[in-house]
Amino acid sequence: MIRLADIRSYAMALPDVVEKPHFRLPGFRVADKLLAHLEKGDAHAIVCVGQAEAETAAAEQPDVYAEVWRNGRIFVGLRVDLAKVTEKRMQELVEHAWRNRAPKRLVAEYDSR
Repeated sequence: MIRLADIRSYAMALPDVVEKPHFRLPGFRVADKLLAHLEKGDAHAIVCVGQAEAETAAAEQPDVYAEVWRNGRIFVGLRVDLAKVTEKRMQELVEHAWRNRAPKRLVAEYDSR
């Protein structure tokens, strides 16, 4: 099972990520944009990947992933069951969320290293 410490290590390894609570729950941001946070109970996390990636993941593995929408109209991200996702996949999702939310110049700098 993926734990907060794992998500923290994945997120904090990326440039300019800060840990900042999201509705009193652990969250991670880049450029003050949320990229991932835990849900109450620590069994699920929300990662702010692109809508197409979330749709694909949820369709392929509905027991592990679910799309998250606010008010049924605004796409939020991908809910991940932390007991069922692999470490490698969770790390990939955190990086994809970072790439989705980070400023383009920061992503370009990171990719040029």
